[in-house]
Amino acid sequence: MKTELGPGAEPEGGTSLAGFAETRAAFREAKPLLGRHLVESGKIGEAALKAALHRQREEGGRLGDILVASGQLSTLELHRALGRQLGLPFVNLMEEPPDPALLAAADPAFCLENRCLPWRSLRGQEVFVSADPGKTRKALEDAQRPALVFVTSSFDLLWSAGRHFRERLTARARLALCETMPDASARQLTTPTLRRAGLAALVLTCLAFLFLGAPALGALNVVAGSTFLALAALRGFSLIYGLIPLAPPKPRRASKELPGYTIMVPLLQEAAVLPGLTSALKSLDYPAAKLDIKLVLEEGDDETLAAAKALRLPSHFEFIIVPKSEPLTKPKALNYALPFARGEFLVVYDAEDIPAPDQLRMAVAAFDAGGPRLACVQGQLMFYNAKETWLTRQSAIEYAALFELLLPALARFSLPFPLGGTSTHFRTNILEAAGAWDPFNVTEDADLGLRLHELGYSTTLIPSLTQEEATLTLDAWMRQRTRWLKGWMQTLLVRLKAPLRMARALRPAGFVFSFIVLGGFVLAALLHPLAYVMAGGFVLSALFGLVSGDPLAAFHLTVLIVGAAASITAGLAAGLRRFGPAIALHALLMPFYWLLISAASYRALWQLIRKPDYWEKTRHGLSRLKPDRTE
Repeated sequence: MKTELGPGAEPEGGTSLAGFAETRAAFREAKPLLGRHLVESGKIGEAALKAALHRQREEGGRLGDILVASGQLSTLELHRALGRQLGLPFVNLMEEPPDPALLAAADPAFCLENRCLPWRSLRGQEVFVSADPGKTRKALEDAQRPALVFVTSSFDLLWSAGRHFRERLTARARLALCETMPDASARQLTTPTLRRAGLAALVLTCLAFLFLGAPALGALNVVAGSTFLALAALRGFSLIYGLIPLAPPKPRRASKELPGYTIMVPLLQEAAVLPGLTSALKSLDYPAAKLDIKLVLEEGDDETLAAAKALRLPSHFEFIIVPKSEPLTKPKALNYALPFARGEFLVVYDAEDIPAPDQLRMAVAAFDAGGPRLACVQGQLMFYNAKETWLTRQSAIEYAALFELLLPALARFSLPFPLGGTSTHFRTNILEAAGAWDPFNVTEDADLGLRLHELGYSTTLIPSLTQEEATLTLDAWMRQRTRWLKGWMQTLLVRLKAPLRMARALRPAGFVFSFIVLGGFVLAALLHPLAYVMAGGFVLSALFGLVSGDPLAAFHLTVLIVGAAASITAGLAAGLRRFGPAIALHALLMPFYWLLISAASYRALWQLIRKPDYWEKTRHGLSRLKPDRTE
């Protein structure tokens, strides 16, 4: 065996527990400080130690973590030195893997939370290996489980846990939500009761059209018109309250008091954008030693993994490899990585994101101001390539109306709103308690935003921007928008499984606004062409007498004018605030963009029936424009 027992020669023929005890006793009498030990052993120089100690005084954190985050040490070098400094054996798990029988009986959640693994049984004494010996020893004492604790590197621990727990972690990522909260999962979108109700509604609708004709069509028109009027009212609400600037929360903690923060970035075929992403993460104004950065890659995506390795990132960037399983979705990947998270708070970024450097600090300030029931803080999103094509301009105006007006207005009154899928900051313990992400919902952010409110938590928005890349081609845009709309449809169907319970949980205002936002936008997308037809009929009748009089014609035209005016005004206002007049004036062309959304909604409906959890991948890194790093 090659286990290192502190200073001195390695034992032959097995680990000597007596020798281990003697070594520890000697080190307790004259234990060198870690920094001095690293200098004396030649791992770092005096200047590096001095700089790290200065950073420790300014930002807090552990010296070893500071040296790793600054690139002065690898985690392997740190933990080897830590073992020798503490008088604890160091175990290289690549060469001396844990006993499979002990791992089979181990609890992955306990091991990952306490950064340890059961390793061997030596002369009847259980031995754990740990990347944080003090934390592991306390956890074992609290569990009244006497054991020795040896040291291993965090890389070895991550690799071994991923290898040995992969089946159990995969099952948890896929099935935990549908097993603990079946009504909240999109794995089964409908219940027998919901299917019977839907069939009855379809039969009654067909009978109404068969026997009533025009009155039934008029009723459908009223439903469609009411939907558009409700959305117009929502746009008016956003114009009134969303134009009030969001005030950034006041920081309450000094740098030394900031908590650990996990950053998770799910990646699939993203080699092209990795350099920009990692540069942005390194530029965050947050103590690097307190960051726990997880690049979450899919098994088999060798190109992205090779590109990530080629960047030679500091050791606090860790790779989580998600085993192949269905569904192949972003939320399943996030669920798989969640047990590895070590931060008190956690944020999700997409591969092409460029978050504002102060975003993590602002999120912590918002959590402190919002109290313990504030579960999620959403950053604002914008497209850095808004001016590239007509399609990117329309997408940018749409995003601006959402993140500059509507979401701030809803957040101001503590109303539920769909999360953005990126720049979503969570209290890690609440995220876990809420069931995390639904792996079968392809717009997991909208679903989770509602579920948090249903469980009694709150969400809010902060005025901190994350820049993203808008899709450039119609094909890419259609695939992305289909996925978004399909996910909103899934989210609605999940809520319809128990609508009364949802109404009680969200209270009247939250329930009404949630259905206007989710249901209204989906229904409007499906009915939009009908509204154009009806309004066009009225115009033709009035101008040329080509169409017979329709008692609802004036209503149709009013709905179209009011709805379009409200949406275009919101687009103009938000576009002017974010981009200026050159882009904002393109809001006048939004009616053509809405027809594209309608086409995507019917494509989404077809996919919902045929392959509901199919994830259409969006390619990034195609824009000719670059993010503005001064934002």
